[in-house]
Amino acid sequence: MLDGRVPDTNSDYITTKLSSLGLEVGLRVVVGDDQDKVRDTITWVMEASDMVIVTGGLGPTDDDITREAVADALDSRLERNEDLERLIEALFEKMGREMAPSNLKQADLVAGAIPLTARLGTAPGQWIERDDKYLVLMPGVPREMKNMMSADVLPRLDERLQEKNRKSSVSLHIAAKPESEIGELVHAELANMQDINVSYRARPGQIEVRLSSWNAQQLSGAAAIVRESLAEWLVAEGDATLEGNLGRELRSRGLSLAVAESCTGGMVGERITRVPGSSDYFNGGIIAYTYRAKQDLLGVSNDLLKEKGAVNEEVAMAMAQGVKERLNAGIGIAITGVAGPGSGGEKEPVGTIAFGIATREGMSSWKYRLPGDREMVREAASTVALALTYFYLRGGAK
Repeated sequence: MLDGRVPDTNSDYITTKLSSLGLEVGLRVVVGDDQDKVRDTITWVMEASDMVIVTGGLGPTDDDITREAVADALDSRLERNEDLERLIEALFEKMGREMAPSNLKQADLVAGAIPLTARLGTAPGQWIERDDKYLVLMPGVPREMKNMMSADVLPRLDERLQEKNRKSSVSLHIAAKPESEIGELVHAELANMQDINVSYRARPGQIEVRLSSWNAQQLSGAAAIVRESLAEWLVAEGDATLEGNLGRELRSRGLSLAVAESCTGGMVGERITRVPGSSDYFNGGIIAYTYRAKQDLLGVSNDLLKEKGAVNEEVAMAMAQGVKERLNAGIGIAITGVAGPGSGGEKEPVGTIAFGIATREGMSSWKYRLPGDREMVREAASTVALALTYFYLRGGAK
Protein backbone atom coordinates (compact mmCIF):
# COMPACT_ATOMS: atom_id res chain seq x y z
CA MET A 1 0.00 0.00 0.00
CA LEU A 2 2.78 2.42 0.84
CA ASP A 3 4.26 2.11 -2.64
CA GLY A 4 0.89 2.52 -4.34
CA ARG A 5 0.60 -0.98 -5.78
CA VAL A 6 -2.32 -2.04 -3.58
CA PRO A 7 -5.28 0.24 -2.76
CA ASP A 8 -6.57 0.29 0.83
CA THR A 9 -10.16 -0.88 0.33
CA ASN A 10 -10.29 -2.64 3.70
CA SER A 11 -10.38 0.61 5.69
CA ASP A 12 -13.41 1.91 3.78
CA TYR A 13 -15.32 -1.31 4.37
CA ILE A 14 -14.45 -1.49 8.07
CA THR A 15 -15.33 2.18 8.62
CA THR A 16 -18.72 1.71 6.97
CA LYS A 17 -19.52 -1.35 9.06
CA LEU A 18 -18.43 0.29 12.30
CA SER A 19 -20.55 3.32 11.47
CA SER A 20 -23.59 1.05 11.27
CA LEU A 21 -23.00 0.26 14.96
CA GLY A 22 -22.68 3.91 15.87
CA LEU A 23 -18.88 3.80 16.14
CA GLU A 24 -16.75 6.58 14.68
CA VAL A 25 -13.32 5.89 13.24
CA GLY A 26 -10.95 8.62 14.33
CA LEU A 27 -7.73 7.42 12.76
CA ARG A 28 -6.41 5.27 9.92
CA VAL A 29 -2.76 4.29 9.75
CA VAL A 30 -0.83 2.36 7.10
CA VAL A 31 2.37 0.76 8.40
CA GLY A 32 5.03 -1.11 6.44
CA ASP A 33 6.15 -4.68 7.12
CA ASP A 34 8.56 -3.70 9.86
CA GLN A 35 8.00 -5.39 13.22
CA ASP A 36 9.33 -2.52 15.31
CA LYS A 37 7.21 0.05 13.47
CA VAL A 38 4.09 -2.10 13.76
CA ARG A 39 4.79 -2.64 17.49
CA ASP A 40 5.30 1.08 18.13
CA THR A 41 2.17 1.99 16.16
CA ILE A 42 0.05 -0.57 18.05
CA THR A 43 1.33 0.82 21.36
CA TRP A 44 0.49 4.36 20.34
CA VAL A 45 -3.01 3.73 18.96
CA MET A 46 -3.98 1.49 21.87
CA GLU A 47 -3.25 4.38 24.22
CA ALA A 48 -5.31 6.79 22.12
CA SER A 49 -8.28 4.54 21.24
CA ASP A 50 -10.87 2.26 22.77
CA MET A 51 -10.70 -0.14 19.85
CA VAL A 52 -8.04 -0.97 17.28
CA ILE A 53 -8.55 -3.13 14.20
CA VAL A 54 -5.50 -4.42 12.34
CA THR A 55 -5.65 -6.10 8.94
CA GLY A 56 -2.83 -7.95 7.23
CA GLY A 57 0.34 -9.67 8.33
CA LEU A 58 -1.30 -12.89 9.53
CA GLY A 59 -0.03 -15.16 6.77
CA PRO A 60 2.77 -17.76 6.80
CA THR A 61 5.64 -15.80 5.25
CA ASP A 62 8.54 -13.93 6.82
CA ASP A 63 6.93 -10.52 6.24
CA ASP A 64 3.78 -11.56 8.14
CA ILE A 65 4.82 -10.06 11.46
CA THR A 66 1.56 -8.73 12.95
CA ARG A 67 1.23 -11.48 15.57
CA GLU A 68 4.76 -10.95 16.85
CA ALA A 69 4.45 -7.16 16.84
CA VAL A 70 1.16 -7.22 18.75
CA ALA A 71 2.48 -9.63 21.36
CA ASP A 72 5.48 -7.36 21.82
CA ALA A 73 3.30 -4.22 22.07
CA LEU A 74 1.13 -5.86 24.73
CA ASP A 75 4.14 -7.21 26.61
CA SER A 76 2.71 -10.66 26.01
CA ARG A 77 3.73 -13.85 24.19
CA LEU A 78 2.56 -16.12 21.39
CA GLU A 79 1.06 -19.51 22.14
CA ARG A 80 0.51 -22.29 19.61
CA ASN A 81 -3.17 -23.25 19.48
CA GLU A 82 -3.50 -26.97 18.84
CA ASP A 83 -7.09 -26.73 17.56
CA LEU A 84 -6.06 -24.15 14.95
CA GLU A 85 -3.05 -26.27 14.06
CA ARG A 86 -5.31 -29.23 13.31
CA LEU A 87 -7.71 -27.06 11.30
CA ILE A 88 -4.90 -25.75 9.11
CA GLU A 89 -3.52 -29.25 8.54
CA ALA A 90 -7.00 -30.53 7.69
CA LEU A 91 -7.55 -27.72 5.20
CA PHE A 92 -4.40 -28.61 3.25
CA GLU A 93 -5.31 -32.28 3.36
CA LYS A 94 -8.77 -31.47 1.99
CA MET A 95 -7.18 -29.52 -0.87
CA GLY A 96 -4.81 -32.42 -1.58
CA ARG A 97 -1.77 -30.18 -1.11
CA GLU A 98 1.37 -30.68 0.90
CA MET A 99 1.60 -28.12 3.68
CA ALA A 100 4.77 -26.14 4.23
CA PRO A 101 5.74 -26.11 7.93
CA SER A 102 5.64 -22.30 7.91
CA ASN A 103 1.84 -22.40 7.60
CA LEU A 104 1.60 -23.50 11.23
CA LYS A 105 2.74 -20.09 12.46
CA GLN A 106 -0.83 -19.03 11.63
CA ALA A 107 -1.91 -21.10 14.65
CA ASP A 108 0.05 -18.82 17.01
CA LEU A 109 -2.20 -16.66 19.16
CA VAL A 110 -1.37 -13.75 21.43
CA ALA A 111 -1.82 -15.11 24.97
CA GLY A 112 -5.47 -14.75 25.99
CA ALA A 113 -6.71 -14.04 22.47
CA ILE A 114 -9.91 -15.60 21.13
CA PRO A 115 -9.41 -17.10 17.64
CA LEU A 116 -11.67 -15.89 14.83
CA THR A 117 -12.51 -18.53 12.25
CA ALA A 118 -10.83 -18.40 8.84
CA ARG A 119 -13.60 -19.58 6.51
CA LEU A 120 -12.14 -18.40 3.21
CA GLY A 121 -8.41 -18.84 3.82
CA THR A 122 -5.87 -20.23 6.26
CA ALA A 123 -5.23 -17.14 8.42
CA PRO A 124 -7.36 -17.04 11.60
CA GLY A 125 -8.13 -13.70 13.16
CA GLN A 126 -7.75 -12.81 16.83
CA TRP A 127 -9.99 -10.99 19.31
CA ILE A 128 -8.03 -9.48 22.20
CA GLU A 129 -9.37 -7.57 25.21
CA ARG A 130 -7.05 -5.55 27.43
CA ASP A 131 -8.06 -3.00 30.09
CA ASP A 132 -11.58 -2.53 28.66
CA LYS A 133 -10.12 -2.00 25.19
CA TYR A 134 -10.47 -4.18 22.10
CA LEU A 135 -7.76 -5.18 19.65
CA VAL A 136 -8.88 -7.17 16.60
CA LEU A 137 -6.56 -8.85 14.11
CA MET A 138 -7.92 -9.89 10.72
CA PRO A 139 -6.37 -11.09 7.44
CA GLY A 140 -5.54 -8.49 4.80
CA VAL A 141 -7.15 -10.31 1.86
CA PRO A 142 -10.38 -8.31 1.36
CA ARG A 143 -12.79 -11.19 0.92
CA GLU A 144 -11.35 -13.03 3.94
CA MET A 145 -11.49 -9.86 6.04
CA LYS A 146 -15.07 -9.04 5.01
CA ASN A 147 -16.29 -12.52 5.87
CA MET A 148 -14.62 -12.40 9.30
CA MET A 149 -15.82 -8.86 9.96
CA SER A 150 -19.47 -9.68 9.25
CA ALA A 151 -19.55 -13.17 10.77
CA ASP A 152 -17.42 -12.66 13.89
CA VAL A 153 -16.34 -9.12 14.68
CA LEU A 154 -19.59 -7.20 14.22
CA PRO A 155 -21.73 -9.62 16.27
CA ARG A 156 -19.19 -9.51 19.14
CA LEU A 157 -19.10 -5.73 19.04
CA ASP A 158 -22.87 -5.45 18.86
CA GLU A 159 -23.19 -7.65 21.95
CA ARG A 160 -20.69 -5.58 23.93
CA LEU A 161 -22.31 -2.30 22.93
CA GLN A 162 -25.84 -3.21 23.98
CA GLU A 163 -25.66 -1.28 27.23
CA LYS A 164 -23.83 1.74 25.87
CA ASN A 165 -25.20 4.91 24.33
CA ARG A 166 -24.49 4.81 20.61
CA LYS A 167 -24.29 7.41 17.92
CA SER A 168 -26.83 6.40 15.29
CA SER A 169 -26.61 7.08 11.57
CA VAL A 170 -28.69 6.85 8.41
CA SER A 171 -27.22 6.66 4.91
CA LEU A 172 -29.24 7.72 1.87
CA HIS A 173 -27.89 7.04 -1.62
CA ILE A 174 -28.86 9.59 -4.28
CA ALA A 175 -28.22 9.20 -8.00
CA ALA A 176 -28.31 11.38 -11.12
CA LYS A 177 -28.26 14.66 -9.19
CA PRO A 178 -25.23 16.95 -8.62
CA GLU A 179 -23.65 16.97 -5.16
CA SER A 180 -23.92 20.77 -4.88
CA GLU A 181 -27.69 20.68 -5.44
CA ILE A 182 -28.10 17.86 -2.95
CA GLY A 183 -26.04 19.75 -0.37
CA GLU A 184 -28.07 22.94 -0.75
CA LEU A 185 -31.34 21.06 -0.44
CA VAL A 186 -30.26 19.14 2.67
CA HIS A 187 -28.87 22.29 4.28
CA ALA A 188 -32.15 24.12 3.73
CA GLU A 189 -34.26 21.25 5.06
CA LEU A 190 -32.19 20.76 8.23
CA ALA A 191 -31.38 24.41 8.93
CA ASN A 192 -33.50 24.49 12.09
CA MET A 193 -32.48 21.10 13.47
CA GLN A 194 -29.78 20.82 16.12
CA ASP A 195 -27.30 18.02 16.82
CA ILE A 196 -27.51 16.45 13.35
CA ASN A 197 -24.20 15.84 11.61
CA VAL A 198 -24.28 15.63 7.82
CA SER A 199 -21.53 14.27 5.61
CA TYR A 200 -21.33 13.45 1.91
CA ARG A 201 -19.41 10.83 -0.05
CA ALA A 202 -19.30 11.30 -3.79
CA ARG A 203 -18.92 8.56 -6.39
CA PRO A 204 -19.42 9.02 -10.13
CA GLY A 205 -23.14 9.47 -10.66
CA GLN A 206 -24.08 8.85 -7.03
CA ILE A 207 -23.86 10.64 -3.67
CA GLU A 208 -24.17 9.15 -0.20
CA VAL A 209 -25.80 11.49 2.31
CA ARG A 210 -25.00 10.35 5.85
CA LEU A 211 -26.87 11.76 8.82
CA SER A 212 -25.71 10.97 12.35
CA SER A 213 -26.66 11.98 15.86
CA TRP A 214 -26.56 10.85 19.49
CA ASN A 215 -30.29 11.59 19.62
CA ALA A 216 -31.97 8.68 17.84
CA GLN A 217 -35.41 10.29 17.83
CA GLN A 218 -34.13 13.51 16.31
CA LEU A 219 -32.13 11.56 13.74
CA SER A 220 -35.25 9.67 12.70
CA GLY A 221 -37.09 12.93 12.15
CA ALA A 222 -34.22 14.44 10.16
CA ALA A 223 -33.90 11.32 8.01
CA ALA A 224 -37.62 11.40 7.22
CA ILE A 225 -37.36 15.03 6.08
CA VAL A 226 -34.34 14.42 3.85
CA ARG A 227 -35.78 11.17 2.53
CA GLU A 228 -38.96 12.94 1.45
CA SER A 229 -37.15 15.90 -0.11
CA LEU A 230 -34.80 13.64 -2.10
CA ALA A 231 -37.31 10.88 -2.84
CA GLU A 232 -37.22 11.52 -6.57
CA TRP A 233 -33.50 10.64 -6.72
CA LEU A 234 -33.27 8.15 -3.85
CA VAL A 235 -31.96 4.77 -5.05
CA ALA A 236 -30.96 2.96 -1.84
CA GLU A 237 -30.55 3.24 1.92
CA GLY A 238 -27.96 1.79 4.27
CA ASP A 239 -26.27 -1.30 2.89
CA ALA A 240 -28.77 -1.70 0.05
CA THR A 241 -27.58 -1.02 -3.51
CA LEU A 242 -29.04 0.51 -6.62
CA GLU A 243 -28.48 -2.75 -8.51
CA GLY A 244 -30.25 -4.77 -5.82
CA ASN A 245 -33.22 -2.41 -5.59
CA LEU A 246 -33.61 -2.33 -9.37
CA GLY A 247 -33.58 -6.13 -9.40
CA ARG A 248 -36.28 -6.31 -6.74
CA GLU A 249 -38.39 -3.83 -8.68
CA LEU A 250 -38.08 -5.86 -11.88
CA ARG A 251 -38.78 -9.15 -10.10
CA SER A 252 -41.84 -7.80 -8.29
CA ARG A 253 -43.30 -6.64 -11.61
CA GLY A 254 -42.41 -9.81 -13.47
CA LEU A 255 -40.31 -7.86 -15.97
CA SER A 256 -37.13 -8.86 -17.80
CA LEU A 257 -34.35 -6.48 -18.81
CA ALA A 258 -31.85 -6.30 -21.66
CA VAL A 259 -29.05 -3.76 -22.09
CA ALA A 260 -27.40 -2.21 -25.15
CA GLU A 261 -24.10 -0.51 -24.32
CA SER A 262 -21.69 1.55 -26.34
CA CYS A 263 -19.33 3.79 -24.33
CA THR A 264 -19.73 1.78 -21.10
CA GLY A 265 -18.57 -1.43 -22.79
CA GLY A 266 -20.49 -3.86 -20.57
CA MET A 267 -20.26 -2.06 -17.23
CA VAL A 268 -24.04 -1.94 -16.77
CA GLY A 269 -24.45 -5.65 -17.42
CA GLU A 270 -21.61 -6.42 -15.01
CA ARG A 271 -23.24 -4.40 -12.25
CA ILE A 272 -26.62 -6.02 -12.78
CA THR A 273 -25.10 -9.50 -12.53
CA ARG A 274 -23.33 -8.69 -9.26
CA VAL A 275 -26.69 -9.40 -7.63
CA PRO A 276 -27.31 -13.07 -6.84
CA GLY A 277 -30.38 -14.34 -8.69
CA SER A 278 -30.22 -11.66 -11.38
CA SER A 279 -30.87 -14.35 -14.00
CA ASP A 280 -34.50 -14.13 -12.84
CA TYR A 281 -34.88 -10.82 -14.67
CA PHE A 282 -31.74 -10.08 -16.72
CA ASN A 283 -31.82 -11.55 -20.22
CA GLY A 284 -28.43 -10.23 -21.30
CA GLY A 285 -26.67 -7.40 -23.06
CA ILE A 286 -25.17 -6.35 -26.38
CA ILE A 287 -22.04 -4.21 -26.64
CA ALA A 288 -22.38 -2.25 -29.87
CA TYR A 289 -19.41 0.10 -29.97
CA THR A 290 -19.16 1.08 -33.63
CA TYR A 291 -21.74 2.40 -36.08
CA ARG A 292 -21.61 -0.93 -37.92
CA ALA A 293 -22.24 -2.88 -34.72
CA LYS A 294 -25.20 -0.66 -33.87
CA GLN A 295 -26.65 -1.37 -37.30
CA ASP A 296 -25.91 -5.12 -37.49
CA LEU A 297 -26.56 -6.09 -33.87
CA LEU A 298 -29.33 -3.67 -32.89
CA GLY A 299 -30.94 -2.65 -36.17
CA VAL A 300 -30.22 1.06 -35.81
CA SER A 301 -30.80 2.85 -39.12
CA ASN A 302 -27.70 3.86 -41.05
CA ASP A 303 -29.50 7.03 -42.14
CA LEU A 304 -30.25 7.93 -38.51
CA LEU A 305 -26.63 7.44 -37.49
CA LYS A 306 -25.35 9.51 -40.41
CA GLU A 307 -27.82 12.32 -39.73
CA LYS A 308 -27.69 12.47 -35.93
CA GLY A 309 -24.44 10.78 -34.95
CA ALA A 310 -24.19 8.05 -32.31
CA VAL A 311 -24.60 10.36 -29.31
CA ASN A 312 -28.24 11.14 -29.80
CA GLU A 313 -31.45 10.41 -27.93
CA GLU A 314 -33.16 8.98 -31.02
CA VAL A 315 -30.24 6.62 -31.52
CA ALA A 316 -30.36 5.61 -27.84
CA MET A 317 -34.06 4.77 -28.14
CA ALA A 318 -33.44 2.78 -31.33
CA MET A 319 -30.71 0.83 -29.55
CA ALA A 320 -33.01 0.17 -26.59
CA GLN A 321 -35.79 -1.05 -28.87
CA GLY A 322 -33.34 -3.20 -30.80
CA VAL A 323 -31.94 -4.97 -27.73
CA LYS A 324 -35.43 -5.41 -26.29
CA GLU A 325 -36.60 -7.19 -29.43
CA ARG A 326 -33.47 -9.26 -30.02
CA LEU A 327 -33.20 -10.52 -26.45
CA ASN A 328 -36.96 -10.86 -25.99
CA ALA A 329 -37.07 -8.65 -22.89
CA GLY A 330 -39.85 -6.65 -21.33
CA ILE A 331 -37.57 -3.61 -21.06
CA GLY A 332 -34.59 -2.54 -23.13
CA ILE A 333 -32.19 0.18 -22.02
CA ALA A 334 -29.32 1.73 -23.95
CA ILE A 335 -26.31 3.99 -23.41
CA THR A 336 -24.35 5.80 -26.10
CA GLY A 337 -21.96 8.67 -25.55
CA VAL A 338 -18.55 10.27 -25.64
CA ALA A 339 -16.42 9.20 -22.67
CA GLY A 340 -13.25 10.91 -23.88
CA PRO A 341 -10.55 11.93 -23.95
CA GLY A 342 -11.28 12.61 -27.63
CA SER A 343 -14.65 13.04 -29.30
CA GLY A 344 -14.25 10.11 -31.68
CA GLY A 345 -15.61 12.24 -34.49
CA GLU A 346 -18.91 12.90 -32.74
CA LYS A 347 -20.53 16.33 -32.68
CA GLU A 348 -21.24 16.32 -28.95
CA PRO A 349 -18.61 17.37 -26.37
CA VAL A 350 -16.81 14.85 -24.16
CA GLY A 351 -19.00 13.68 -21.28
CA THR A 352 -22.24 13.79 -23.25
CA ILE A 353 -24.24 10.59 -22.77
CA ALA A 354 -27.62 9.68 -24.28
CA PHE A 355 -29.85 7.12 -22.56
CA GLY A 356 -32.83 5.32 -24.00
CA ILE A 357 -35.46 2.98 -22.65
CA ALA A 358 -38.01 0.88 -24.56
CA THR A 359 -40.99 -0.87 -23.01
CA ARG A 360 -44.29 -2.28 -24.19
CA GLU A 361 -45.82 1.13 -23.56
CA GLY A 362 -43.34 3.08 -25.67
CA MET A 363 -39.93 4.73 -25.50
CA SER A 364 -38.25 7.53 -23.52
CA SER A 365 -34.83 9.17 -23.63
CA TRP A 366 -32.53 11.48 -21.69
CA LYS A 367 -29.26 13.28 -22.29
CA TYR A 368 -26.70 14.10 -19.61
CA ARG A 369 -23.38 15.94 -19.56
CA LEU A 370 -21.21 14.07 -17.06
CA PRO A 371 -17.98 15.49 -15.57
CA GLY A 372 -14.61 13.82 -15.08
CA ASP A 373 -12.09 11.77 -17.00
CA ARG A 374 -12.90 8.77 -19.18
CA GLU A 375 -13.34 6.23 -16.36
CA MET A 376 -15.36 8.65 -14.23
CA VAL A 377 -17.69 9.35 -17.14
CA ARG A 378 -18.11 5.65 -17.87
CA GLU A 379 -18.82 4.78 -14.24
CA ALA A 380 -21.22 7.69 -13.85
CA ALA A 381 -23.00 6.70 -17.08
CA SER A 382 -23.53 3.15 -15.81
CA THR A 383 -24.95 4.50 -12.55
CA VAL A 384 -27.25 6.96 -14.29
CA ALA A 385 -28.51 4.25 -16.66
CA LEU A 386 -29.43 1.99 -13.75
CA ALA A 387 -30.95 4.89 -11.82
CA LEU A 388 -33.07 6.11 -14.74
CA THR A 389 -34.40 2.60 -15.22
CA TYR A 390 -35.23 2.38 -11.52
CA PHE A 391 -36.88 5.81 -11.56
CA TYR A 392 -38.85 4.90 -14.70
CA LEU A 393 -40.24 1.78 -13.08
CA ARG A 394 -41.28 3.84 -10.04
CA GLY A 395 -42.88 6.39 -12.35
CA GLY A 396 -40.40 9.13 -11.51
CA ALA A 397 -37.86 9.45 -14.34
CA LYS A 398 -38.08 12.76 -16.14
